[in-house]
Order: sequence, then C-alpha cells, then structure tokens
Amino acid sequence: MKEFVEVIVVIPVGPDTNFGFLTDTIESYTFYTRSSYQIILADDSHQGIGHEIQKYYPEVDVVLTKKPLGGWAGLYINLASAFRYALENYRFRALLKLDTDALIIGLRPELEGLELFEKDPLIGIAGQYPLDYHGNPWDIAWPRDRVLNASTSWRYLRRPYANWFLRRLYRKALVNGYKAGESVFGGAYIINVNCLAALMKEGLLPDYRLESVNLGEDHLFALMIKSIGFKLGSLSSVGQSFALAWKGLPASPQQLLDEGRKIIHSTRYWESMKEEDIRAWFKEIRKQKHTREIKYNQRQTS
Repeated sequence: MKEFVEVIVVIPVGPDTNFGFLTDTIESYTFYTRSSYQIILADDSHQGIGHEIQKYYPEVDVVLTKKPLGGWAGLYINLASAFRYALENYRFRALLKLDTDALIIGLRPELEGLELFEKDPLIGIAGQYPLDYHGNPWDIAWPRDRVLNASTSWRYLRRPYANWFLRRLYRKALVNGYKAGESVFGGAYIINVNCLAALMKEGLLPDYRLESVNLGEDHLFALMIKSIGFKLGSLSSVGQSFALAWKGLPASPQQLLDEGRKIIHSTRYWESMKEEDIRAWFKEIRKQKHTREIKYNQRQTS
C-alpha cells in the first residue's frame, strides 16, 4: 500500500547547488506547511549532495540521474523522473516544484493550489502565469521561436526523433488552445496529480526523445500539459501565493511579506541585498514566529 501524503515537494539539485541554501529552502517549507508531505530531491549533481542532505533529513527521498543531464531539456528529464518516482511510490493530491533559489515565506503555501485543482480539475499546472509579478506579459519570444523552429523541415531532418515528436506534441497542444512559447514560470509551480498521472500514461515522464531539445523544462511541461487536454492556471495575482521573477526577488522582502505572498523566487538578490542577506532576513522572521507560537502555546496550557 502506497503511503498517502497531501503534497509531494520536488527540488532539483545540480552541481552548483549551495548546500546551506538548499537546507534553508527545505526548512522554509517544513516550517510553514500544515499538510502531510514528502520531499524528493531530483539529484543531478553527481557530487552526492542528495545523500549528504539525507544525513540531516533522513526522511527525504533522493532520485539520482545515471549521467549528468544539465539544464534545459536535461532538467525536464531529471524532474520528470522524480515526478514518475512520486507517482510510483506515493498517493498524493498535488506536487509542488521548488528551485533551490525559491523560498516559502507564508503559512500553508500549497493550499491555494489544492483548492484551485478541486474547483477546476482540468487545470494541470499553476503558478506565476500568464503575467509577471508587475502585471506585464512574460516575454515568450525566445521559447516561441524555439518551438516554431523545431517544427520546420530542416530542424526535423537534423534531429529527426526529437523534432518529429515535438511537432506532434505541438499540433495536439494547438487544438487545446496552446500559444507557442507560453508556460507557467519554472522557478516554482504546483501540478495536479491527475495531470501527472495523465503525463505518465502518455509516456512523458520522461520521454528521452526530447533530451536534445533546446527548451526549458517549464516550456516543455506547458506544451505537454496542453497536448493532453489540461490547462495552465494562475496563482500569482495580487493577494495570491506566488511572487516569482527570473533572477532576483520581484519586490523587497518586506513588501512580499506584507502582501501575504507565500512562495517566492529568486532569492539571489534584491537591490544591495545578497542571497545570504535575504535568507537570513526571512529566517529571522521564521524565528520570531516560532517564538510567538511557543509563547502562545504556553499561555494556552497554563
């Protein structure tokens, strides 16, 4: 019998992963969640980072890659393998993917995603979509061109298996309203378990024919999810959980906290603050909240 947890958390780990930052991201999730969960590290580091983490968090699962996969479609292969592992070993409602420079800063970060999938079961993935934090449309020119170029004959002939398969996915996705290049931003997102099960049934977790495609994992997953009839969903409007940007925070730590955001990306910098400073700032917030909880519990039992 597979163990049931409400949420699977998958964090991809590469050779450049900062061990301290990774543990901080893990601790931020375990501090704020109120759901049953299982954390899985998709370890492509080939440096034993996942097993080192298990010395401190023995309950964490580690899925290792057989060879270094790197970024772009390699990250898709790494993540898809971990997603498949989750489906094969656990029963759950949703999967939350966090990059190592994502951070949880608010209580019950997965709640809105779980409620969204309950309300509309055809939403397969949700997060920062279709606008950026500031309300502007994402610039999808680069992935759009990549998707469209991969459907031209000369690309097809150079990489026949990958491009033939990508073309087939693209045509199926178009029928379901896909716009070339669109995606839910990959820094963090949440996926409906029924969508994951459908991807696995279609042989897409993973499909190694796509390993050579020069597209990001978020672009590939969006294309696949639309191709099987699921939709992309937003959890990033004002007052919602996600506040993500590509490199650096989309707003100051205090503003993100005041807005009630729960999942942020990227912690690499904010103005003059470095990643160490940002993480220390939010860690102090967690410490203060923990102290208040202890005092509250003491008053309740006295």
